[in-house]
Amino acid sequence: IDAMFRDSTWDPDGTEAVVHEYQIAARADAATGVLLSVRAQPRVLPYTECQEAAPNASCMVGTALQLMRTEVLDRLRASDCCTHLNDGLRSLAEVPVLAASLPA
Repeated sequence: IDAMFRDSTWDPDGTEAVVHEYQIAARADAATGVLLSVRAQPRVLPYTECQEAAPNASCMVGTALQLMRTEVLDRLRASDCCTHLNDGLRSLAEVPVLAASLPA
């Protein structure tokens, strides 16, 4: 799984300013949908705490992808997770849906 989360804003002149950006690299078991590994790579982040939260993504290993939306909220709280990393990890719940749409 190669996922990217980007939160940006646009100046009135049309220039994009990136506020938060993480790349998430993960592997999941194709048969069970269980997360086998996950690594969040901080890119553009406004606060030190955001970068320090990235290693905590590994706490999600062993979680079924379809449960990521709720499990991330239960496991990664306060300084354990940046809100935007939280959003990126929770989006992995849609991987099984996307994978099912791929041609055999």
